[in-house]
Amino acid sequence: MVDKISGNLTRKNAEAAQSGPATPYSFSMLYFEATRRCNLSCAMCMTGSNDKQRVRESKPKELTADEIYHRVLVPAKKLNTVAVVWSGGEFLVRRDAFELLRMATDLGMRSNVCSNCKKLNRKVLERIRDATDGRGTIAVGINALDDSNRETRDAEVDRTLEVLESCKELGLSRHVIVTLGKFNTDTFDKTVQYLVDNDISYNRAPFVPRGSGHGCWEAARFTREDLQDHFHPVLRAHVNGYVSYTPYFLAPEVHASISGGARSNTVPRNPSIGCWCGHWLTVNAEGDVSVCPVLVDSLSAGNVRDAPLDQLVNDSELFATITDRSKLKGKCGRCRYQYTCGGCRAMALYHNGDYMGEDPTCFFEPKDKTTVSEFEEETNRRFKQYTLIAACSGLYRRPDPKR
Repeated sequence: MVDKISGNLTRKNAEAAQSGPATPYSFSMLYFEATRRCNLSCAMCMTGSNDKQRVRESKPKELTADEIYHRVLVPAKKLNTVAVVWSGGEFLVRRDAFELLRMATDLGMRSNVCSNCKKLNRKVLERIRDATDGRGTIAVGINALDDSNRETRDAEVDRTLEVLESCKELGLSRHVIVTLGKFNTDTFDKTVQYLVDNDISYNRAPFVPRGSGHGCWEAARFTREDLQDHFHPVLRAHVNGYVSYTPYFLAPEVHASISGGARSNTVPRNPSIGCWCGHWLTVNAEGDVSVCPVLVDSLSAGNVRDAPLDQLVNDSELFATITDRSKLKGKCGRCRYQYTCGGCRAMALYHNGDYMGEDPTCFFEPKDKTTVSEFEEETNRRFKQYTLIAACSGLYRRPDPKR
């Protein structure tokens, strides 16, 4: 059974499994910002789509469909990518959007289409379903279920909910991204409960000062108290959202047992957990490669026009460093959950300027690796339940006991 933990794997052995010789890189998700163009103007847009000059400069530099196929998608397949998240801007403003979806489908990869819903009528949803052979997911942003959503999303939440209902009728999978900030500390629990009640998967994304976020970073960013008192209790309570959030208090021996010790460098995978860095590949509209959707304009491993995606990743000092969690500093480096959590590298960079520094928004204060979180047992239980969902999404495979 998936939820049975081997009694032979000690904590010491689990630590050794994480810090031993590196295995080849493997990234389950590719986040591709296909354009900075958009038909809305969100005040906090991290892509900078409400900056007209930046959009004008970016448009002629956008990767072509041929470049995307040969320099991004085919190389991503070599890195074991199983799903592409198509984003923007608004991905659907690209005239070749459906051609790109078909490319990914023919390569055996699932597609998640991130959209602000303005273009998502029934005909377009049917075209997405056809281009993905019925395996597509529509991913939308909802920061709150009331009128305050417009303050950060520039979108009517009722319209977004209508699209989600249409997806259900058409058999398209549904996903919601909730950006966390000071603006939704009091509404996050209601938003997630709605998603759980309606069987809609979700993940949280931290608000960051990328793109237009710079102008309101100080006022809108969440604090460690916000994370401890408002967001983290909700994230811990349910299993149908991604477990890629921090802090994540999963015992290293539990993940090693269930995953078979699978990892990308030192980052645990099968399934992915903790910080997104090491699980995600990110490419922006101009072809720059990075380690996380919220870090793509701040940290670069090169451009796919200079070398294909897999070569850039394999030769990159950035990827080698950020996926080696033995190099984490401060309390992240002395934490029992150093490998299964990793702290948020984006919060470390944007708050303190060091992407390998400790996560300043984390409320856990370990003395050393013997300090066990009060939430570890609960996290272990939720994680074992989550593997069943991850298996259905192709993000988890039960290890072969013969190996």
